[in-house]
Amino acid sequence: MGRCILVLMLLLSAVPAWAGKGLVLSTGMREPWTNAQKTGFTEQLLAELFRSLELDGHVVFNPAAARALALANDGIEDGLAARIAGLEKDYPNLIRVPEPVFYNDFVAASAPDAPVEIRSWGDLGTFSVGYILGWQIFDHNLPRVRELTQVKDSAQLLGLVRAGRTDIILHERWQVLWHARQLNIPLRIHEPPLVSVPMYLYLHKSRADLIEPIGRALKAMKADGRHKALVDAVLGPLMQDPSRK
Repeated sequence: MGRCILVLMLLLSAVPAWAGKGLVLSTGMREPWTNAQKTGFTEQLLAELFRSLELDGHVVFNPAAARALALANDGIEDGLAARIAGLEKDYPNLIRVPEPVFYNDFVAASAPDAPVEIRSWGDLGTFSVGYILGWQIFDHNLPRVRELTQVKDSAQLLGLVRAGRTDIILHERWQVLWHARQLNIPLRIHEPPLVSVPMYLYLHKSRADLIEPIGRALKAMKADGRHKALVDAVLGPLMQDPSRK
């Protein structure tokens, strides 16, 4: 009997303390990061992460950023997926996982045959440029340009390219490629990105025991190729000519 109890204790000690516990993280980013089918990049990446840690976790979509932040800071939800660094300054109950989940590349894009070469913010000055109203990263960094057009959404922005009404549009790489593919609009992304922003997971302080294990699991996914495999499978096809989908 004593040996059985010892074996049972050893088995239980090998199971992570958090195994089987639920974890709900919210995000405000839609396609290709999340979608109704739960096959977006963020959803698949975190599903693999949760599986590796034996966590019963999932991602929920909440487009209301202020509401999502408040829910996470108050502990009503367990945390946030894919957010910029620094939120802990204004939301003291949130702890950031130090390892980035992925990077958001903010890029210049044009029609494939446009006689344009953009490698930095300074190259934009002589062109007509468009971007979505309210995108602060462009508000704060765009120099004076020949002509500026601001629109309400990605479809309108890509419509400017299709109609030849602007030389350059500014957007996040994978989102604009996803929308271009849906609308069958060929698009050229100019390299390198104008700015590349690391995106992180945040957990409520009540789940602080998961910060280090999640960070290690993310590093392991990058080291063994699982992270890249998801990038290639989910995001890679967006680089193809949308007219050939």
